[in-house]
Amino acid sequence: MMNRQLILSLLLLLTLNSFTFAQQPNPEIFLFSIDKNADKFTFSGGKNISNSPGYDNQPSFTLDNRSILFTSDRNSKNTNIYEYHLADGKLEQITTSEDNDYTAKDFDGKTLNFIREGSDQTMTIFKYDRATKQESRALKIKEPVAYYAYNTKGDALVWVRYAFFIHWVNTEKNINRFVTDYGQPSTPQLIPNTDNFSFIKRLPSDELWIYEFNPGNQAIRPIVQPKDAKLTYCWLPDGTLLTGSGTKLFKFDEKTDKRWVEIMDLASFGVKDIGRVAVSSDGKNLALVSNQ
Repeated sequence: MMNRQLILSLLLLLTLNSFTFAQQPNPEIFLFSIDKNADKFTFSGGKNISNSPGYDNQPSFTLDNRSILFTSDRNSKNTNIYEYHLADGKLEQITTSEDNDYTAKDFDGKTLNFIREGSDQTMTIFKYDRATKQESRALKIKEPVAYYAYNTKGDALVWVRYAFFIHWVNTEKNINRFVTDYGQPSTPQLIPNTDNFSFIKRLPSDELWIYEFNPGNQAIRPIVQPKDAKLTYCWLPDGTLLTGSGTKLFKFDEKTDKRWVEIMDLASFGVKDIGRVAVSSDGKNLALVSNQ
């Protein structure tokens, strides 16, 4: 079992994390085009689309792949959700709350979801109606949710802050079910072409593993250990995992790879330390965070 001192240290680190983003290296979001020929990847472009001295992080592509949602601190006081339009480079502010907004995702083309952290440190998923610009809570659970992912059936896999629990939630079906403990502060991911999710869990041996969760039969299974213990990764449309470490990108295909395989070094593009990664659903574009 994980010892008490380690658990307390992790909890303290997480508590401080949301209040110290300004002290971290300057994270910027870079946009790349992807060309895949058989097993060979080529990345080009490398445009800095956030280009701000503050905190820019947590990119995700909209369902139509026309824009990127991300979190940004542009007033040195709090974070809001912004949208970058790929066609013309237009930058649009979506939320204007005085609270901290994080981790925006396109839900259905009409509604966005995001995490809102209040001044009292409460956290949960909110939804934003693009047509009316109205905001409301998306979940009715009491647990503080910091990371999440939805599938097409309305299921959400969420990471419960402080407890380090993973829960399966469906508000319409009145489901709020414990999945596992020792879940890590990493955004759950929807596995392409399925309604299953992936998440990262720490084992009693202190090893980290990416797991798959099937809401249909409640089964969880290990997939692979994260590269260099990184908590950030994403899925390519063909079911290949993608992650970054340092200036390099790595891929893992469960069908063909026994370990993470380096596919490109992005140092020549000015990338310094890769954090979060996101790939468009058509597989044509990559957005990544570089801690500058």
